[in-house]
Amino acid sequence: MGDFGTIAGGHKDTVDAAENILKDGGNSFDAAVAGVFVSFVAEFLYTGPAGGGALLACQKNRSPVLFDFFVESPAVKGKKVGDFQKIVADFGDTKQNFHIGMGSVGVPGALPGLIQIHKKLGRLPFSVLVEQAVFLAKRGTKVSKNQEYLTSVLAPVVASSEKIKKLFLKDGKLLRYGDRFYNPEMGSFLESFLHEDPESFYRNEVCPLFSEHFSSGRVVSLEDLLNYKVKERVPLFQSYGGCDIFTNPLPSTGGTMILGALKTLEKKIGVGPEEIEKALISAQLFNNRLSSAVGSTTHLSIIDKNNNVASVTTTNGVGAGKLIGNTGVMPNNMLGEEHLNPFGFHAWPKKQRIPSNIAPTIVFKNGKPVVAVGSAGSSRIISAVICVLANLINNKMSIEESIVSPRLHIEDGVLHHEPFEEKGSLYSFESKDVVSWKEKNMYFGGVNAAGIRSSFGDDRRSGYSR
Repeated sequence: MGDFGTIAGGHKDTVDAAENILKDGGNSFDAAVAGVFVSFVAEFLYTGPAGGGALLACQKNRSPVLFDFFVESPAVKGKKVGDFQKIVADFGDTKQNFHIGMGSVGVPGALPGLIQIHKKLGRLPFSVLVEQAVFLAKRGTKVSKNQEYLTSVLAPVVASSEKIKKLFLKDGKLLRYGDRFYNPEMGSFLESFLHEDPESFYRNEVCPLFSEHFSSGRVVSLEDLLNYKVKERVPLFQSYGGCDIFTNPLPSTGGTMILGALKTLEKKIGVGPEEIEKALISAQLFNNRLSSAVGSTTHLSIIDKNNNVASVTTTNGVGAGKLIGNTGVMPNNMLGEEHLNPFGFHAWPKKQRIPSNIAPTIVFKNGKPVVAVGSAGSSRIISAVICVLANLINNKMSIEESIVSPRLHIEDGVLHHEPFEEKGSLYSFESKDVVSWKEKNMYFGGVNAAGIRSSFGDDRRSGYSR
């Protein structure tokens, strides 16, 4: 481990912000909160203050706790919903429908989640954890290669609002790799957290403001925002290959499916693509309705010098395509993503967390945490984490090797795999339909992992590590 700890995240600025907090005497949880705030700026199309997520926290010598601050659906059934439009995202090989507008917004948990995590586990003042995000929103942050690609794919979301379009245009063209992304209005919005008590500011100022602008969707009320509760859950636990794995419990489905798949690999040393395929089949990923081509999600893993561990995944869906007033904040569109609404749009009969695949995970060995891991990628979160854990534990690979190695994924009965060093024809896969990708791709997730001595950010999504 370095002087301050190890970090892996979705953008250089996110990781730098977390590192600066560790250097200033903050712990992993301070660093995670600061990193997530910066990701709202640096990873705008992946996450945001009106999105949701989950953080798996392990204080030194204490049992892990899962902070669930994922997006919630109020009771929607029977409401006359407004501002709800279909868009089509073009991935080249495939197209996917989404719905955006204020009628697609679920009750966000990101800000309440960060506030509660800091209150329970933080060491530095909350204002210190927001400063870097305020600075970068006004100074600008560099667009990564993966963000350039996602910006083009989500061009219909970007183009749905003149204000959002202005954020992403330079000389009349969409921002490209190396350009700077500025969001001064979000900087001004977040700046209030530098001077106000975070809880009272959120309840008395942010909730009424959000409610006013969500009202055109006729779904989320002020009462829904004020009554949102961050849930502290007991993580799922499973012994595996001489290690102990803790991950996200229900109502999130990701952790359950990951642990279910790993059971099939329990006794094996040196697993290859065929064994991984069987594990994915056993997890019934092809029946998983929580699937999506985008996976606009990001993950941050941190272990500090005192072995406090934070593994946090946040998401905004593809975003609702509109900003909240003059805040620079685009809310989530979780009620407009078909895979998250299996009973149909706006059919939720009661208030409940929307199910998701996000799976912040921590691996222990001999009673001590050794790796914090998680991924972006919607349905591919599950297969990506399975592949990485199998490489780490069964194949005894390093963190970097485990993440760089080719991945497999099963979607709708079709096996997708990245190129192997050996020819794919050497493998006798059980799946009848096999798609062999010619190169590694963001489709297969974005795993960012921090260990005691090393960390690695997934190149598939322009990940970064210290």
